[in-house]
Amino acid sequence: MTNFSGRLLLVGCGNMAGAMLDRWLAAGLDRAQVAIVDPFATPRDGVVQYPSLDEWQAANNTADWIMLGMKPQQLGDVADVLAPLVTGDVHLMSILAGVSLADLAARFPDAGAQVRILPNLAARIGAGVTAVATLGAADDAAIAALLDPLGQTVTLPDDSTMDLVTAFTGSGPAFVFRVIESYAAAGERLGLSAEDSLALATATFGGATALLADSGEKPGVLIAQVASKGGTTQAGLDVLDSDGQLAALLTNVLRAARDRGRELADLARGEA
Repeated sequence: MTNFSGRLLLVGCGNMAGAMLDRWLAAGLDRAQVAIVDPFATPRDGVVQYPSLDEWQAANNTADWIMLGMKPQQLGDVADVLAPLVTGDVHLMSILAGVSLADLAARFPDAGAQVRILPNLAARIGAGVTAVATLGAADDAAIAALLDPLGQTVTLPDDSTMDLVTAFTGSGPAFVFRVIESYAAAGERLGLSAEDSLALATATFGGATALLADSGEKPGVLIAQVASKGGTTQAGLDVLDSDGQLAALLTNVLRAARDRGRELADLARGEA
């Protein structure tokens, strides 16, 4: 974070924004560079916090980078107060599901740049993946300084696929956690203790994803290295692969999350 010298304001600091902030602080962000506006956020030592934007303004504060991390439905109220301050070189960043760059440009037309960021919860330990798309005169070096500590970054040419990416990587950790939870529950039903089943499930999924990332191979290649014709692994794969049900289920999961993101965007626009 030594390459980031701006003053950062977080409007809303819930689970995701809080995970990003905790990682930035761990990576060396000067606590004097950041402020939080959120009446319910967990306090961070040395980070000043205000219950409202009005109180932040009353203290004569300014920011070069403002990140929106509240609920999308609150965008209208926040923009009414904040838009007059987002001018010149100020970067307006957003992690709001469903709120497009065009929406941000309409709400904050005088921003130096609008930056739409989609991180996921693993950013907390620097193992996340973040998609980013920008409008305007974005400071790419400063954006990289903010996003690199969070994990991998994928820069998109525009945000036309961001609703799907929101479902795919933003919501994705919760889906993976649910699969691991169900895998552990299945082991417990078949005779393992709850503690052993969860430990084995966690290690199995963690090791498999680490091996996949390290090998550079496609999943099918590694599946073939584990499964043998007529063996135990193939017997389980036959159930997973039956009638394409697994792919269909996951497609429906992603579609539901993507479509909800679009609904939230419509709600945010409706408050204009």
